[in-house]
Amino acid sequence: MNDKTIVAPATASGRGGISIIRMSGKGSKKIAQTMCGELPEPWHFKKTKIKSSDANVLDSGMVVFFESPHSYTGDDVVEFHCHGNPVVVSLIIEEAVRLGAVVAEPGEFTKIAFLNDKIDLAQAESVADLISAQSKSAVVAANSSLSGDFSKEINLLLDGIVTARVLVEASIDFPEDDLDEDLMFEIHENLITQSKGIRSILENVKEGVKLRDGYSVAIVGPPNAGKSTLLNTLAKENIAITSEIPGTTRDLVRAQVDFGGVLIEFVDTAGVRPDPENTVEREGINRSQEVIRKSNLCLLVQDVANQKDFDVELGNFISVMNKSDLLFEQTPNKGDLVYLSCTTGSGIKELLKAIQSKLGIDEGVETAFLSRKRHEICLKEGRTLIEDSIVSLSEGRSLELVAESLRSAHQVLGEILRPMTADDLLGEIFSEFCIGK
Repeated sequence: MNDKTIVAPATASGRGGISIIRMSGKGSKKIAQTMCGELPEPWHFKKTKIKSSDANVLDSGMVVFFESPHSYTGDDVVEFHCHGNPVVVSLIIEEAVRLGAVVAEPGEFTKIAFLNDKIDLAQAESVADLISAQSKSAVVAANSSLSGDFSKEINLLLDGIVTARVLVEASIDFPEDDLDEDLMFEIHENLITQSKGIRSILENVKEGVKLRDGYSVAIVGPPNAGKSTLLNTLAKENIAITSEIPGTTRDLVRAQVDFGGVLIEFVDTAGVRPDPENTVEREGINRSQEVIRKSNLCLLVQDVANQKDFDVELGNFISVMNKSDLLFEQTPNKGDLVYLSCTTGSGIKELLKAIQSKLGIDEGVETAFLSRKRHEICLKEGRTLIEDSIVSLSEGRSLELVAESLRSAHQVLGEILRPMTADDLLGEIFSEFCIGK
């Protein structure tokens, strides 16, 4: 059980109908009784007056008690449901602190839940992912991870590796001539199964990483080609200022679009030309080039009637010929070359299909769970170690080598759910959370 008692608002800051203040730790029950009187039975709400030490009523609301270990954190937890006034919330927290609580750090409630074995690390990460999810698909996938679907797959994988380790290490002390061929075959088949299992999980993890992180698409090109108009068209609202005057966009303008359940951030950049008029325009061009380097895809927009040189390395890109309504005859789209008109809407569907193809988005695939890059790295490293052990076994190398590879694979895959040396990793992960979660 955690020694300290922490308190923080569990709802977003600002004014509203209701705010919830969460308190967790061995002192939470006593502090709440001092502020609210006798608490209700666990998991039952009670109407209460929340009072300060000088007997002033801070608010009238509800209180609920979650007794250890049947709570979110595994410790005693109390929630105050009060009016959504920031002043009221602040006064209640100040009183709890005066009575011995401390203000919680970002993600500390979930961190305690992890340390108390209420959830594993992958589930803890999915809490933050669920809060920050910006599409229906991401919400569904985050809830799947939170419920433990991803963790179950990893645990099954770990169980298989443990079985192989036991068999290998039990055989190490036997002379080579006395090794049971059937047993060696069983170990080999077990490892083949684990390797295939990792490959299958990796496919889902890669999709989960894409769904969580989304994509960045830079809209680039020379000045006055219609980049800002294209951004407004894709976002379906007037986000960027448009003008006939070249160089209108000086700073980066961003718009997030839910594209078949996957979040795409389109970034309108400053027009790039070899002779910027001033230092402000030059800084805008520098920022444009930085966005280009970091983007998954670039849309190179040109005025079809006034094409200009654009001498910037783009990598993965689609050429967009804007203002195609000015052409006397329509030109067919070909692969990475799309003709469109933001004025008439012609070619927009074709551009979206080209973006989908370039980014490898499959709208027909349902992502099983949200994932993080660290999950992918651990799985790839674990797969390599298991395949090393398969090669060692096949080539008749020392079983100590096989055992060492499996031990390392077991450790690196275990890092996904419960790292053995977790301090730095936990600090990094839980710092992403909001206060009160």
